[in-house]
Amino acid sequence: MLLVIAPAQALRLIDSPRLAREDNVVPAQFPEHADSPYQPEYSWLFLYERQIAAFLEEWLRPFRYELIGEKGILCEALSNAFCHGHNKDPHKPITVRVWLGRQGLIVQIQDCGPGFDVQGVYQRFIHNRDYYSTAGNGLRLMAHSQRFGVFHDPTGRRFHLLYFYSDSLEILPEKMVLNAPAEGGLGRSPKNLP
Repeated sequence: MLLVIAPAQALRLIDSPRLAREDNVVPAQFPEHADSPYQPEYSWLFLYERQIAAFLEEWLRPFRYELIGEKGILCEALSNAFCHGHNKDPHKPITVRVWLGRQGLIVQIQDCGPGFDVQGVYQRFIHNRDYYSTAGNGLRLMAHSQRFGVFHDPTGRRFHLLYFYSDSLEILPEKMVLNAPAEGGLGRSPKNLP
């Protein structure tokens, strides 16, 4: 589900957050793995996503396949940071942080690229228009999740995944939720775009 929310606001929602993990992921430092289903330049994802999945297993084990793997939300976010944020430069670090709170958790993925026009991309996506010159499948996956809230900081350099331990996003005020277009259909015009 796409959200319109500030990172500080999201941290307050998970109640008493603490930084539980911080990784600086440098793709060039990961060896190729024979079992990786990814193209060679993305093979680092195979090993790193398993590391982060092992850390998150206590909270997110039932949802592993929604997060990890070729069509996983976290995999797509990491891939976007590498491809769009870093222009596939394997020497640039991607920072991954996990905050744990009493009500939920937040995973943040940050690249060191120039960012993107978050408002413009969200508007084009909501109105079923092309919003990237390449694919855009990740945003579709993220928007249609009923379990995970997804948002970016205003610069477009930081992706956030929000999860409540209650396994429900219903506690969020309606004004924080963007209405994604139905699969293959036209989206409603949201009144709460960033």
